[in-house]
Amino acid sequence: MNFKEIDIKSLRFNPFSLIEDGWFLITSQYQGKVNTMTAASGCLGHMFRKNVAYLNIRPTRYTKQLIDSSMRLSLSFFENTKENKQKLTYLGTVSGRDEPKLEKSGLTVLFQDDIPFIGEAKLVFLCTPIYVQSYSGSGFLDSNVERYYYPQKDYHDLYICDITKALIPEEPSKTVRSYH
Repeated sequence: MNFKEIDIKSLRFNPFSLIEDGWFLITSQYQGKVNTMTAASGCLGHMFRKNVAYLNIRPTRYTKQLIDSSMRLSLSFFENTKENKQKLTYLGTVSGRDEPKLEKSGLTVLFQDDIPFIGEAKLVFLCTPIYVQSYSGSGFLDSNVERYYYPQKDYHDLYICDITKALIPEEPSKTVRSYH
């Protein structure tokens, strides 16, 4: 499982299917601790003269602590299969604080530029957060959205992340090292 960097503008995919149907993992590391979380929402676009990803992360998530400390993360996108959905569901419901969920998932953690990502992914973005803002009730123009997603007022933090590299699987390369 080795990956090569590609020009992000060469990518051809439906961002709505990639995110909503396939889901993805947000992975980070700090002081040797790697954790990942499942995401089924987000946006890809262009802002601040950068290719960016918009991510929602709850303040209670362990991965958020690692991101805030390291200021680096990856987004690993998968084929939309039953097996992948089972693994991503597990990774989204169990905390890395409580058990070694990455190890139990059977997925492989690889590194590039000292950023962890998942080796079974079909597409990986290496990212650096450039903006974070907490949602608040006063920001919702459609109160139905707030009532549905935040009945307990447990708002996400919105991250805008600079996508610094796009990676796809390739033949073996010496630029990627295994976490194991």
